[in-house]
Amino acid sequence: MVISKNINNITQLDRSALTMGSFDGMHVGHMEVINTVKSVAKKKDIPTAVITFDPHPKTVINNNGQEKWFNITSTNKKLEILEQNGIDYIWLVPFDNDFANITAQYFMDNYIIKYFKPEDIIIGYDHHFGNKREGNAEFLTKHSEKYNYKLHVVEPSKIHNISISSTQIRQFIEKCNVESANNFLGWNYELSGQIVKGNGVGNKIKFPTANVNPENKNQLIPGKGAYCVDVLVDNQKYLGMCNIGIRPTLYEKGEIVIEVHLITENALSLLNKNIKLNFKSFIRKEKKYENTNELVKQLELDRQLCISN
Repeated sequence: MVISKNINNITQLDRSALTMGSFDGMHVGHMEVINTVKSVAKKKDIPTAVITFDPHPKTVINNNGQEKWFNITSTNKKLEILEQNGIDYIWLVPFDNDFANITAQYFMDNYIIKYFKPEDIIIGYDHHFGNKREGNAEFLTKHSEKYNYKLHVVEPSKIHNISISSTQIRQFIEKCNVESANNFLGWNYELSGQIVKGNGVGNKIKFPTANVNPENKNQLIPGKGAYCVDVLVDNQKYLGMCNIGIRPTLYEKGEIVIEVHLITENALSLLNKNIKLNFKSFIRKEKKYENTNELVKQLELDRQLCISN
């Protein structure tokens, strides 16, 4: 597999099966697109190619004054999934304001056709590209005869009659519904980060925790509450409990902290290590208890729930 941010490092192809998009989440719907690319390429014995973006375009474009944009997946996770699926060429476009101003026609002529010469272009039903989102299925259909490619538009995938989309998955994660998010993603939602030193309160109540500093500051953090997680560190997997919140029983005010308690390992041994948290299930919303004894009782119940799951 060839991955490059510099288009000039990708050999100009004579033919390809190509798709493009942000692919935030690499969810089940995105995988329908990727699988179509692979299927078409296999039938014709031509290379597969993906054009995607880093950072996500919505982190650069004003997004109509909306709040700061948070990704579902890191770029590394997206590339990992594409690599697992055997994609041959990936152009990871360094998206900035200059690139945002490129027209769909310029993008088509100077990048898609010049470097990839696609015999087939595969897109999702809602895909747009180019300045003012002028590039879409209609645009690609209009140019297909001139550039001699066939356009494939992949219709939305659904679960329980709900269309799978990054927007829907983002809502699930924000509302603590990681089970539904995982179902729509096709994999367990994941956060990567480094363990940093906390204030040691967990040790005092015999629930030692490790504080996680997220690797990707633009990645979406699940809603406040307690979760059952798998913790991956040094190629080992441990069962854990994760709490995301301000810890209201212990503090009147505070910033949101991500803490993990390892059920089968001493969390203190993880200091400064890089870990991954795979969110398996939601336990409960964050709550202020009357005292630490009540908190410990709840933590015991949380631990048993994670073990039983």
